[in-house]
Formats: sequence, structure tokens, C-alpha cells
Amino acid sequence: MAIRLEPLNTGEIARWDSLISEFPQRRVFHRQAWFDCLVEIHQAEWKYWAVIDGGRTVGYFSGGVVQRGPFRILGSPLRSWHTNHLGPLLEEGVDGRDFVRALDDLAREEKFSVIEIEYPAMPHDAYEAAGFSCHQTWTHQLTLSTDPAAMMQRMSPGRKHGIQRALRNGLEVVEYEDAVYRLHDQLSRNKGTVCPVSEVFPKERGAVPRHWMTQQVICSIVRHLDPLELVFTLGVRLPTGEIVAAGLFPFDNGTVCLWDCSSELKGREMHANDLLHWGLMCRAAERGMTNYDMSGHGRFNRAFGAQLMAVHRWNKCYSGTARCARNIYERLLKIDRLENVLNRLLSPAL
Repeated sequence: MAIRLEPLNTGEIARWDSLISEFPQRRVFHRQAWFDCLVEIHQAEWKYWAVIDGGRTVGYFSGGVVQRGPFRILGSPLRSWHTNHLGPLLEEGVDGRDFVRALDDLAREEKFSVIEIEYPAMPHDAYEAAGFSCHQTWTHQLTLSTDPAAMMQRMSPGRKHGIQRALRNGLEVVEYEDAVYRLHDQLSRNKGTVCPVSEVFPKERGAVPRHWMTQQVICSIVRHLDPLELVFTLGVRLPTGEIVAAGLFPFDNGTVCLWDCSSELKGREMHANDLLHWGLMCRAAERGMTNYDMSGHGRFNRAFGAQLMAVHRWNKCYSGTARCARNIYERLLKIDRLENVLNRLLSPAL
């Protein structure tokens, strides 16, 4: 029998975190708490399915459904959701082609116009054979260690110097309850920040405008993840008590991710951003994390000794009209990216 996707009932949905707990590839983005954030922020209707093969459950799949004009879109995740990846959680040995065929069946049953998915473990030929299109980006992955000296050894001389200088100047990384407000303030002013748009939104290289980073979005993430102890909210504090950098870092199952960070211009000369990431790395390693997904790429990330990894996002349109609309959307994104680059080049603050 072919693989099929079977909707979960209300009782199974209530036990979602328990159902997926044994899958080694799960991340914080597979958690119900993260789904609750996306539902609240993007008004998505969340859906849950069991992956059934020959009458036996071999995995689980979830995604958010949004209506955009006449188009019903399933995202797992959508690119604008600032979510590293979702996709299915499958037992080892499940045929990727069979799963993707099940996605096509699901699209017909649910009348989806577009499916967009990012799941690193799925073989590329499975998507290609089913007619999915690929958008590739890059991210840096950093191996964490409980030995700070070992992590420091992998860094570039410049990054080591920055961290050591920040410490000599009395800067310190602290658990900062108001990091959410400080981060929003720094980003919304769009000046005096270390991170340009392509680093603030590294996954999409500036595809998402800064005004998307509302206080409501950041507060929602902290409100849902903090009670479960699934997010670091950190700040870098000067000896005067002023916070000059802040960041949010969700984590689960051995991996911590950069969600976003920013720092004041005055902290730049004092290497506050270097120290923020170093403080996160040490805290995460102490909590048992072994991997830091820096959620983007660039010289700054590479200098920590991180390894460059490809990221693939797949999408498929199920009608000519949807395909035409998506092509227009992609062109508009390119224009938006170009405007962001020009703003960076012309901004006196940078």
C-alpha cells in the first residue's frame, strides 16, 4: 500500500509534542508552542497528519494553511515565517518519493494551490521527480562543546580578539527579561545596528522588511517558548548597566538557533555582538546543546569556526494561475531585496 497522510484527531493533536518526542531530527520549530506562535502571528490554520505506510504510522507531518486571494497555500513552513525548517518527521527507511507522492494526493484532496516545504533530510530526487521547484540558500552550523577553550580554538584571530576585548572592557552577557523590547527597539529604529538587513533576516537575504519585526511578533515567541524553557533571551550589558546588544535564541533537542539579534552602534566598537554569540554558545553547551544553527551565512558567522551548509526550500504550484501569481511574487521579492541593498549602501549609519 502507498503512503498516505491521515488527519490526526483532537486527542492526538493534544499529545503532539509527545507523539514526535522520539524523532531525532525534530527541532524547536516542530513544537506545538512554535505552531501557536505562527497561528497567532500569521493567522494560519494549523493542520496535523500521521504518515501511514501499510496500516502503520511511520511519521508525522504538520503545516499551516493560509488563504491568499483565491489561493489556498500550505506552508511547512512558508518563507516569511522566519522558521528554519519544518516538514515531516519520518522513521528511518521511509521512501521519500512515496511521501512526496502523498503530498500531491493531499493537495488534490485539500484543494491546495501551492505547497511550500523545507525539510533537510528529504532526498532531492524525491521532490524533483514530483515536479517541485527548489530555492537554495546557505547557513552556518557550529559544533558546540562544553570545553570553552576548544570552541575558542576554532575561531579566527579577529573573533577571539573581539571577545577578549569585550570582556576586558567589562561587558557581560546576561539573561535579560526585557531583551524582547530592546531587540524590537533596536531593529525598528533601523539605525545603529550591527546587523544589516541580510543578517537580521539571514535566511531570506533581506526578503522580509524590518517592519515585519513588530513587538507583537517578538513577544509572542517569548510568551510561548519561555514557559517551556525553550528560548534564550540574552543581552550584553556595559559596566554602566546599559544594554547594547540583545538576541533571541530558541532551542530544543540538541540544537540552538539564532532567531534574531541586534546591537547598538556604540557596542560595535566594543565587540558586543561577538560577546553575545559567545555567551550564547557557552550557555547552550552547558544546557546540552551540541549544534548552533546560525540561521544564515557570512564572514561574521564563518569567523566563529562554523561550517557552511546548503538549505533547500521546495515549492509546487498546482495550477497555472497559481504558478503565474508565484512568479510575480518572486519578482517583487527581488525588487525588495534590491531596495534593501541600496538602502544599506546609501545609509550613513552603516
